[in-house]
Amino acid sequence: MPRLVARYFSLLWEQRSMAVIGLLLATITAIAGIALLAVSGWFISATALAGLSIAGAHSFNYFAPGAIVRGLSITRTVGRYGERVTTHEATLRVISKLRAELFKTIAKQNWQENPLNSHETSSRLLEDIKHAEALYLSALVPGLVMLLCCLLYLFAMAVFLPNSGIWLVPLVLTSILFMPWLYLRKVLAPQNKLHRERNLQWSTASSIFNNLRLLILHQRLEKTGSALLDQASIADSTEKQTSLAREAVLSINQAILAILTLVVLWQGLLALSAAQIEGSQLFMLLLLTLGTQEIILNGTSALANFGLGYAALERIDNLSPSHAQPESEYGSRQFIDTQNISVQFSNLNYQYPQQTPAVISQLSGTLTAPHWYWLTAPSGHGKTTLQHLLTGRLTPSSGNINIHGSHAEQINSMPQKIDLLRGTVRYNLCLHQTHTDEALIKALTLVELDDWLQQLPDGLNTWLGHGERMPSGGELKRLGIARLLLQDSRILLLDEPTAGIDQPRATRILNKLHQHWAGKLVIINSHDSSLISSSDKIFNF
Repeated sequence: MPRLVARYFSLLWEQRSMAVIGLLLATITAIAGIALLAVSGWFISATALAGLSIAGAHSFNYFAPGAIVRGLSITRTVGRYGERVTTHEATLRVISKLRAELFKTIAKQNWQENPLNSHETSSRLLEDIKHAEALYLSALVPGLVMLLCCLLYLFAMAVFLPNSGIWLVPLVLTSILFMPWLYLRKVLAPQNKLHRERNLQWSTASSIFNNLRLLILHQRLEKTGSALLDQASIADSTEKQTSLAREAVLSINQAILAILTLVVLWQGLLALSAAQIEGSQLFMLLLLTLGTQEIILNGTSALANFGLGYAALERIDNLSPSHAQPESEYGSRQFIDTQNISVQFSNLNYQYPQQTPAVISQLSGTLTAPHWYWLTAPSGHGKTTLQHLLTGRLTPSSGNINIHGSHAEQINSMPQKIDLLRGTVRYNLCLHQTHTDEALIKALTLVELDDWLQQLPDGLNTWLGHGERMPSGGELKRLGIARLLLQDSRILLLDEPTAGIDQPRATRILNKLHQHWAGKLVIINSHDSSLISSSDKIFNF
């Protein structure tokens, strides 16, 4: 059993009192509803039969059945309210712990290879979380209620129609066991295919909107639009097939239940002719069958949803690093305590999933402090990938990385894209750390953002982000460098740190950084070779 599945049931067991109460109330509500339909039918038909004669009308007890009907109606109403309160309370208690553990598991996953902000990944993940959290409420409760109601139904039929069991049991078992399996296979499985096709359609449409000007300029809009229409047509066809499959499965289930009703009518007429039951009891048994059928139809999709929730928990569990390939089959990143700072890698290989060939192949080298190293290679040859391997954001396919004189938290990087958080300047610099205003102003001054800061209406308390003040591209880059200046780093990795900054300013800032980061190991990925100073080193690969 997958770890998260076992954990889900463990959390549910911790809330067993509330969960069992909810299940019992749901069962009572369902039984009360079925019994209300059956007793009302018996009461109406028995009253009609009693009214055929004056003696029967005077001797018939109208009050007891009426009280039973009112009692069942009140029980169903109160039970439904109590069931909603208890089952939702049990669900929320489980979710409060499960959701924290789910996102903790997700946070441990390396999303560098398969970004979480991609539509396909995020939508699949959110859908899985939704199904996982609804496992008790949408699958276990209605499924168990269906099973309990079916057992009580078969018991009631055995009491009134003892000879009907040989016919009813196979039909009921087919409806509650085989039909959910068929529903899961014929309906829910194609829905996964439809999900992928809609994701592809969404991605293509998003790409068209983002690149509309270039598509028009290169006269490719019509071709790309035709591809989008083809994808939409394929997805629509799959959706239609899914709907037809759902209707077919439900029709088969309804046909089985119709046969069940006919069997009850047949056996009831035989019992009526043998004077084993009365006409009103036969009507009651037919209504009892119809009421149970409604529970069975709801329970069929519920048991199928159990398979959906189980598979969702299994997929989320597979995101955990404990399910990744054994570390011995990967390359390694080791930290060695020494006085001198250096990075040594040997026979380093890395290949992104579903991509060939390898981005980095058999790469070896040694980078030592106090030096600045500029990574030079054509675009797409793995410069950024190498930095991710050094920071641990990616794990090498094979090869070794030995880092001397530095711990993992002392390796800090500046990504090519600087993310701006909607918050104050101070918040965007500190990033949940504590720094004095003097340290923040010093970092901003070093990257020549002191004049920019003075022009802000509230200084360090000025809000940045969408809907607020937005820095320019060059200002955002320098803000990223300022963040890096505030870190306790021994090894620094910068990816295109001067993009968007004019060359004279970039040269001045880099000269200041040479002095500020004296004694540290600095590794830069940049296309601007004119910024390389005479004391810097070039690493070719």
